[in-house]
Amino acid sequence: MSGAFLDTTVLISLAEPNHPGAVSAQALVNKYQPSQAPYYAIHELLSGRLRLLCDCHNAMIGANNPAEAAIAFLKRSPAEGRKREARVKIILEVLAEMYTAIPGGSRDQMKQESMNALSLKIAQLWLAAKSHRKVDLVQPLACFVDGDLTTGSFGEIRAPGNFNCDASQKCAAARSLYQDKLSLQKMIDALHPKLLSAAAQQKNENIKRRKALKELLDDGPEKFHKGRCRAIGDAYFAAMAPPGSAVATSNPDDFEPLCNSLGKTIVHMKI
Repeated sequence: MSGAFLDTTVLISLAEPNHPGAVSAQALVNKYQPSQAPYYAIHELLSGRLRLLCDCHNAMIGANNPAEAAIAFLKRSPAEGRKREARVKIILEVLAEMYTAIPGGSRDQMKQESMNALSLKIAQLWLAAKSHRKVDLVQPLACFVDGDLTTGSFGEIRAPGNFNCDASQKCAAARSLYQDKLSLQKMIDALHPKLLSAAAQQKNENIKRRKALKELLDDGPEKFHKGRCRAIGDAYFAAMAPPGSAVATSNPDDFEPLCNSLGKTIVHMKI
């Protein structure tokens, strides 16, 4: 084994400025060549981390100051779960940076500089993720809408496809997984609660993942609900890692049962 197949957490660590895992991620791709990342990772980045950053930037446009934007997110439904907390964390982190840089700044200045900082972070992340010199992007997805970030009439940052897949296309990731039904069944079996640790049995991600994989195997990719695309993510990386490549991730616990069932290896990127 010489190459690495990067999951989204590793790609973000490589691409996001000042990420705590940046040094470990760079060391990993230096050691494991060729390093590849599927377009599925770009898709997850777009609908996940990048969208959260854009949400925070865009929320500040209509707010009097960054703190007001953070409070507005806190007032949203708890059903949003980790997304709500993640947005608040992003705003508080950039606000802390601004207080350090311009401790005597006015509210308007804090707001504008915070938006500028987020705008730069977003642009750098999107560009770096798609053009890292030691990572090749592979396995294009017909449903993925690629392109440049744009700015709306009110200064809001817009993403290709409005962060969504091509509505006219079925889930291409599901179609790829379905081509190897034996591997699909092995991963479903590996996620059976009886084979997981007590902690893993309770993880909502594992429950959703097994349910989505069973739906795909039973109904096929043409009937697979696109809303479950994120649920099959870890399974996609495990199944689609090329021969001779290890799945590189910062979260080996979730990947272990999937990769073990397919005879795949894991490289743990420690943060």
